Amino acid sequence: MSEQSLAPSATDSKDLTTEPTDSIPELSTYVATEADEILSAHRLIADSVAQQRQLAARAIIFHPLWLGAMVAVIGVVYQMLYHDSSDLPLMATTSAGCVMAGLSVVRLFTGGYIEHAEHVGTKAWLEDEAGNGQEQAILVTKFGEQIIGALIVTGIREGRKVHGVIRAWTVRQKYRGKGVGSGLLEEAIQLCQKRRWKGPEFDEAHANARRVLPSVFNGPFERREKRARAALEKLVKKT
Repeated sequence: MSEQSLAPSATDSKDLTTEPTDSIPELSTYVATEADEILSAHRLIADSVAQQRQLAARAIIFHPLWLGAMVAVIGVVYQMLYHDSSDLPLMATTSAGCVMAGLSVVRLFTGGYIEHAEHVGTKAWLEDEAGNGQEQAILVTKFGEQIIGALIVTGIREGRKVHGVIRAWTVRQKYRGKGVGSGLLEEAIQLCQKRRWKGPEFDEAHANARRVLPSVFNGPFERREKRARAALEKLVKKT
């Protein structure tokens, strides 16, 4: 997938013909070795876990079960409080209070993603497999001086063979859907081939795999997981 969409397009307000080509930031993907780059990549991964809280909240709020429950609560409020038009302000404020209470419950239910993000952001998580004698590589994509994508691939020994396992894969929100993620997967595949590792494939317990909600609300997460695995499988078959 092309990365050209990251650069300004011909329809931008500025005339690119008048700008020197060296003003466009360079896009590069490589194995991080500097401590500051590894730290930035690690933070980006932890942030991606925390961002799942927003997706989880939307999954609850727009689920038919939740919407039905809110309608039922407001219906009860209406039955109890409304007698004539003078009761409308009281009914409105009570209904709003019920909605706010419901949102507080959503916040409580989704708090597990913040806790998991804090765990993923620890040195212990980052060095978990490396500490077990496994070889680990952290791939980063930089746009100019900013790290906009990160991928962690670990070589897991299975007898005489080593299997490449992706423990984390994320792209900064602003740059998603522009080919950065595919580029990272392609680099991971090339790295595994260079080191004679099988795969790669996603770890069953990768950074974004944890589910904190009841299964009925996890549809958006499962669809994302399916798309990611399908994208990786497609790229592996092409190489």
